[in-house]
Amino acid sequence: MDESWIPDITVSTPEPQIPTVIPLEGIPQVEEQSEKQPSENEQANMDQNWAKKMNIANKERENVARIVWLLMDAGTFALRSTFDSVHPPLNLREHLSQAHIKAVLQRLHTSNVINDKLWEMLYPLNKKHTTSQQYDSRALCILLQSICHLCPPYPNGWGVAPLPTDSSLSADIVRLQLLHQKVARMDMISPEEFVALWNQIKEVLVRLGGPPIRVRLHRIEHEMITTELQNHYVNLFQEQWADGRKLVMTPKSTGSRKRGRSMKNKKEENGIPKEDKAVLLKTYRMFVDNVQAEDILDRLQQNQVLKFSERQEILSISKNSERMQIIIEKIHTTKLSFGFKALCDSIKFKYKKLYDVVMAIRKEVYKHGIKDTVDVVGVCRDSLYQTYKAMFAKCHPFTWADNISVNIRDLYTPLDILDSNGRKLHLSDIFPPPCTNGKGQRIVLEGAGGSGKSILCAMITQLWASHKNYFKYNYNILIHVDIATINGDFKTEVYHRLFPDDFKIKQKDFWSTMEENSHEIVMLIDSYEGKTEMRDLQEIISGSSLPQATVIVATNPDISHSLGFSADSKLFNMGYSSHSVARCFKTYLYHFKAHPDKHQALFDLIENESWLMHKHLAQPIVCLLIFAIYQINKTANLDDIDCITNLFEVFGLSMATHYCKRQKIDVIGYEFPEDVVSAINELSNFAFESLRDGKRAYLEDEIVTPSTNSMIFHLGVFFRLNGPHWKFTCTLMQDFLAARHLSDFVLEEMSTILTDNKMMKYSRYSQMITLLCGLFRDDYDTSTLKSLFTDLAMRNISNTKVLGDDVQSVRSADSRTSISHAPSGNQNDYKKGWTYFNKKTLEALPLVMTGEANRITYLDLVLQPSYSSQAAVYTELAKGVAKTGCIKHLKIHWSTLDLMARILDAFMTEVSSVESIVLTDICKKSIKHVSADTWATLQNACENMTKTKEFAFLNGRVAAIAYFVLQHLPTTIRELNFTGCKLNMMCASELSYKLEHANSLTKLDITNTQLAGSDFVAVLQGLKICPTIKHLKLCGAKLDRPGVITLSECLRLTRTLQILDLSNCELDTEMSKLLANAIADNRSLLKLVLKNTKVTLEGKNVISHTKFVQLKVIGLEDAKHLLLTI
Repeated sequence: MDESWIPDITVSTPEPQIPTVIPLEGIPQVEEQSEKQPSENEQANMDQNWAKKMNIANKERENVARIVWLLMDAGTFALRSTFDSVHPPLNLREHLSQAHIKAVLQRLHTSNVINDKLWEMLYPLNKKHTTSQQYDSRALCILLQSICHLCPPYPNGWGVAPLPTDSSLSADIVRLQLLHQKVARMDMISPEEFVALWNQIKEVLVRLGGPPIRVRLHRIEHEMITTELQNHYVNLFQEQWADGRKLVMTPKSTGSRKRGRSMKNKKEENGIPKEDKAVLLKTYRMFVDNVQAEDILDRLQQNQVLKFSERQEILSISKNSERMQIIIEKIHTTKLSFGFKALCDSIKFKYKKLYDVVMAIRKEVYKHGIKDTVDVVGVCRDSLYQTYKAMFAKCHPFTWADNISVNIRDLYTPLDILDSNGRKLHLSDIFPPPCTNGKGQRIVLEGAGGSGKSILCAMITQLWASHKNYFKYNYNILIHVDIATINGDFKTEVYHRLFPDDFKIKQKDFWSTMEENSHEIVMLIDSYEGKTEMRDLQEIISGSSLPQATVIVATNPDISHSLGFSADSKLFNMGYSSHSVARCFKTYLYHFKAHPDKHQALFDLIENESWLMHKHLAQPIVCLLIFAIYQINKTANLDDIDCITNLFEVFGLSMATHYCKRQKIDVIGYEFPEDVVSAINELSNFAFESLRDGKRAYLEDEIVTPSTNSMIFHLGVFFRLNGPHWKFTCTLMQDFLAARHLSDFVLEEMSTILTDNKMMKYSRYSQMITLLCGLFRDDYDTSTLKSLFTDLAMRNISNTKVLGDDVQSVRSADSRTSISHAPSGNQNDYKKGWTYFNKKTLEALPLVMTGEANRITYLDLVLQPSYSSQAAVYTELAKGVAKTGCIKHLKIHWSTLDLMARILDAFMTEVSSVESIVLTDICKKSIKHVSADTWATLQNACENMTKTKEFAFLNGRVAAIAYFVLQHLPTTIRELNFTGCKLNMMCASELSYKLEHANSLTKLDITNTQLAGSDFVAVLQGLKICPTIKHLKLCGAKLDRPGVITLSECLRLTRTLQILDLSNCELDTEMSKLLANAIADNRSLLKLVLKNTKVTLEGKNVISHTKFVQLKVIGLEDAKHLLLTI
């Protein structure tokens, strides 16, 4: 056997003769005795045991080498990656040359922590470029701990193992350092120790090196390692780590530490100069709006203004504005005197213009100095923080359980807030940018009663007070005002509500400061009910006071036409999404210490779409009342609740039963004691009186004095605000009780009260009227409900806009019998009349249209983007009105293609026939993506156009959509109109196909379609053989010579075209001659329209002097002259 290859074998069984040649030094040799020689079997066993021990020894030695390989390869890579993230390789030499960094390294060199070899790598004598690729793992550990601004792990620092739960960057560096030192002292590693040690190192390396490290780990774990490599790795590793030198500096003496600490504190107490603080405040918005945080973080970290951990914290935030706000705040509060200068230096080159502006401001501030004045805005802001935190720390949302108080954050369930474009807003985006010049924005936040506007305003206020950087745009002052609680002078009431009695800034000074700094203010106004008599409030809303302040007004949609000011934009509170409904009930159960899994029946009910109350669960008040009934009345059957009115009735009975149980009063059925019935009646009377007086908040005496019955506070109707005022649980609760009060009157008295108080006229009573109708929903024996609807119909007719001569006769009608003679016309405005039905309008409209007196034939829908969240409601509306068979003309102004397609498809599927369909594109933004479902729905709707005679697709901005519509329209349509659409060559080809195969098309309108040149040639080719076309409109067409030639050929060939409209076109002399000759040969054309057409003087003469048999030319006399340049 050749012995030269034996060392290459990792594991082998030695020959039996090998033990006999190994010298046994130090062991006395025993004389051999032939009679005691071992047998062959015993000799074989001895050889096998020895071989096994040798194999184990080799394996343990290999384990050491593999762990060393792991640390030297993957470990060094992880440490180097971390170091490069702090000190990028391109700027490493510059960083190391900074005075403070070199001083630190010099001390380490003097203390022998850094040896001469590493020092020469860091600072080469020949000024060569240094790189981290030259540094080994020990050098990287030293540099990371000394010049990378990392905080030592708490509480043991760099030299001792960190806490097991500490997974910070510093802790992992210490762990890796200790693992290096531990392995350097090991000669053998057993298989069990190897697995544990490997996993321990792997966990640290993955956290430090990220995904790229896994490739190295896999390679090191599975590749073969030869004996030579084993020796190489182990020797090199021990050379680096086994010399016992410390990695960090030895602590200073006690005296020197004290002196250093005192000097440091003395230096850091000052922070940036007050002049720089003033400049920072002046330029704050410039930095936030114009500077990218990534561009300045490196420089700030190099100058030790920011620590590495602070850098990581800033980069964890996604929004740049929030990053810059944190950076500015840290510089403002830094203890380093050069913090602001470092910030300016960081923008010096990339943001040169901004740097010049900031330096100019800084120069002026230092030149004139600053006065030590009180920051009034800051004092007011800090006081408001405390007020709002205390105000919303303890809320009592469960009126039947006064012992439960929660923070508003723990109660709030996210609401769907949409802007005017239908975009869903996150709560952090609800504030607009602060106004820098001009007038601040006035924003209306619309939401129906019970949609959660008040809790939304409370949540916004609490977030502003407790999370300074939560909102995208920050305001220094937020003034939250509940108008319902204001009695008397507005400014006085607001001041005393928001600030303590001993507040050092007086009321006059506060409002004057707010006037000077109005751009820093956002005012949140809740419970707004239209134009108010509070002069100060009206001036703020109109902008004559606090002109640059942002004002957000929360109100009901019914008030939108009587706001008393013009809103710059609107937000829409749509209530809960389906996901939020379940979350809301889980939150309620949590506060009652109940586990959701034990109440699965409740969640099954709220997820049941066939439940009549399911569509109302978007309203937070509905969820609260349902939970109240579920929680306090175990006998109530929630399945039987079928409408809002019924919900309030069941809630009232449940609360009365609950009160009697707490008072240990026996109740049989619903036979309540006289005191309880009296309290309910007094509540109803109080609700009606307060609604009539326009009051929504009350002092305790105002409630108790009229009734003298304290029981009314225990029926779950009122809740107490943070102060002396009480309010109804919701405005819907007040409206229901007021409606209940009216329902006790006989019909004549009820009608008299409604008339005398003008409750059928003003929209603020609309919710009450709706609930009053609901109380009589099962009243088949009397005419109350019919009478209420008749009064509403009379009111509707008096506000109806009609076309024709019947206006005066309708408005002078003084009897209810005139309803059967409703005026006819193409357009009827039902807005005011049906406002009283509130959210039920869309559902009620199809039912109303089935009446015998219905004359509505024209339906015009303007689909705002916000309607997308109610697509199901509008789809049902389309189906309902289609089934009535009354609508003959449908016009849809659409801003969302998907919603339009769904409504159009629903309508065309159910309708039997319709005269015209008009689709108008009012999108503010171009459509970039259309889903496959939308294409399929639109295709189905277009294919059903066999039921209509006229189709118009107007102002389409996307040629692909217009082409798709054209492609799927049937050939049975009589009139096609694509005015204002952006059409391309494909659309022109499809139009040509429609003309060629049409069997009933009489009119084609392609006005202002951006078709030009050869595109018209394609369209007119189909026109040549169209057997039915009578009217062609080419207004605004960009005709060229080939197009006019093709049009002339069409005129000679067609025998059906009667009207040709070329208004707003341009015709030169040659085009005029071609058209004139072709028209002279045509025998069917009756009218040529040339309104506002630009024609050369010679061309005008050609057309006017050509003899036409029966043609009438319109607009030629007023045609503009076209001047040709040669």
